[in-house]
Amino acid sequence: MFWEMIKEEWRIHSTLFGNLIFALFPLLILALSFGLSLLYPLISNAISANNFWLIVHYFFLIFGVIVGGFGLLGKEFMNRRFGQESLIAYSSRSLPVSEWNIFLNFFFKDLLYYFILWILPIFLGLFLASPIISISFNALLLLFSVFLSFMLGLSASFILSSIYSYSSKFLIFILIIISIPLFFAKLNLNFLYLLPSYSLFINFSCTNLLFSILIISWFSFISLFFLRIDYNSGSRMFNNWFNNFNKFLKNSFVSKDLLDLHRSEGGLGKIIFSFIFPLALVWVLLFFFFSILPTGNFFLVFSILLGIICSSMYNWLTEFEVFSSYEFLPVKTSKIIISKFISYSFLNLVAVFILIIACIQSNSLNYFFHGLFALIVSSYYTLATTVFLTGLYPNILIYNPKIMLSYLVISMIVPVLLISVSLINPDLLLLSPLIMLINYFLLKASLAKWDSWNKFQL
Repeated sequence: MFWEMIKEEWRIHSTLFGNLIFALFPLLILALSFGLSLLYPLISNAISANNFWLIVHYFFLIFGVIVGGFGLLGKEFMNRRFGQESLIAYSSRSLPVSEWNIFLNFFFKDLLYYFILWILPIFLGLFLASPIISISFNALLLLFSVFLSFMLGLSASFILSSIYSYSSKFLIFILIIISIPLFFAKLNLNFLYLLPSYSLFINFSCTNLLFSILIISWFSFISLFFLRIDYNSGSRMFNNWFNNFNKFLKNSFVSKDLLDLHRSEGGLGKIIFSFIFPLALVWVLLFFFFSILPTGNFFLVFSILLGIICSSMYNWLTEFEVFSSYEFLPVKTSKIIISKFISYSFLNLVAVFILIIACIQSNSLNYFFHGLFALIVSSYYTLATTVFLTGLYPNILIYNPKIMLSYLVISMIVPVLLISVSLINPDLLLLSPLIMLINYFLLKASLAKWDSWNKFQL
């Protein structure tokens, strides 16, 4: 079963992204890790080596949470994208295989698969760059400690998956409880240094090692004890709201998007928490960064990063929809893209609400409009870049190494410019709406590009 799950993981990704593209992806990760590591000397005077390693370990922790989060979406993802196909994780329904056996194989499969695919390439990039940036470390200890960070995030995510199997509403409630203090409390950032895997790397001891393993084992045991892979899927009935939506919105495709969000598992809450949870982590890490490098305005930088994170909503609008069905209709690709753009604009109202909370919490009322303009500009610029490079298939084409490199370079131009302007003179952000002209022409070029694109080559 273990090796069958390994092959299944490969089939899922290669079906979506292509065998060659997916196989080359680890090399891209290694190159990016190597390149980013070379930037360390530029910040070494402001960020100590210990703080640098702290950020590295939290990166792997967040990555583990994201990887484990696929368990929350696996059922709907497979049903929407692959019809009657199913994950091996659901084979206990029809085969004499225990759920515990399936869970353990799935857990170790994720460890091995993502260790080879992601963790090892990132580590090798850092290791190859270390002689150039003149930073020394115990290579084997670092590899082991970041792997523990990944396992901690993965096991924590499995707990959320177990909770989700019993009640999605209770999961949302827990995420709200976790997120609210991060926005409204004055954080004592010293707790960040308590990450067990980081403590193990800084001060290796049997006590730290045992503590790290116990936490991961405890999280995994709770997930296994309360495991229920057989999600309840009773009949679901919905009122026909399409006509009402369409009368108000005057756009059938936007109305369809809103209905899809409402009727999908998790509904609108799934999309909201797809960026609120990482946004809460960004809030904490940004607080940490400004505590060791107190330059610039925290609220303005957060506004720009909020706009970047908002672009993930576009991925949700396109992830589960099979656009080949539109090939039989007299509909241009540009019309569908415009409808997604409008739906994205509605969802961005959530970002404005979060911005207001952040403004009040950080006592930055004098800079509210500066932050609002920065949010809008960075959000729509990132969206325009995503549409230009990936069209209606951001979750597939972004795994093309060439497209991903282009995206990383182009999408960062305006946000970096806005952050630089906020450091020089925050009032200049009031002129940032002029950049919306770039967004307009980029989107216009995108519509022409994807209308002439051969839709059957994907």
